Amino acid sequence: MKPTMPMNAFPPGGPPGTPPPGGGGFGPPGGPPSYGGPPSYGGGPPSYGGGGPPSYGGGFPPAQPPPKKSKTGLFIGIGCGCLLLFACAVGGGIWAMIGAMGPGEEVSSVDATVGQPFTLTYAQSGSQRYAAWLEVDVDHTSGYQLDGTITLEENGVAFGQYTLSEDGNGSPITERSDSVRMSWVHTNSSTSGTTKLFPIPSRTAGATVTVRGTINAPPGTTGRIRVFVAKRD
Repeated sequence: MKPTMPMNAFPPGGPPGTPPPGGGGFGPPGGPPSYGGPPSYGGGPPSYGGGGPPSYGGGFPPAQPPPKKSKTGLFIGIGCGCLLLFACAVGGGIWAMIGAMGPGEEVSSVDATVGQPFTLTYAQSGSQRYAAWLEVDVDHTSGYQLDGTITLEENGVAFGQYTLSEDGNGSPITERSDSVRMSWVHTNSSTSGTTKLFPIPSRTAGATVTVRGTINAPPGTTGRIRVFVAKRD
């Protein structure tokens, strides 16, 4: 005879049909246990001040002004331009000065032979002024030295005289202190270039002006010696 269960005795978990603890549902007796739905966490996602994403000040941050352009390159360009203009001005001034110092248009010339008289003539043009020049291209074994006397005549009448004492340094004329030399090259064995002798003042328009002289040099001096007259400002 099977033992009978008391009326108030139920198996563990309660009478059949009682939901298990933890929120499970009811199931038929003898069926699989029910595990209920997922637990609730307050009815929805947490709120951050009004239900939307946090606010960042009403939109995008204000646009920033573009950075100022550097003027360093501009200043450098202006400085270089000024230097270039200055260099051009200086170079032009030097070139003009050299042109003014050098001989102008030639009007008469003669090749002088050492120890022999030379003569050259030209006609005075208006109030034009002139200058006498000496051009040399010589070799020498006993040093470079040219000496002599040069006279000026107007229509056969003397009006000036100069003493030549040329050694390649200083003034070639004793009576003058200025020295102008162009393309001058002077060594122990040779000398070449052009040097100014003396200015010739303007004479009577149409007059014949004559330059006479004799040039002497040490033995061993060979080459070309030329005397010429050129216009000057």
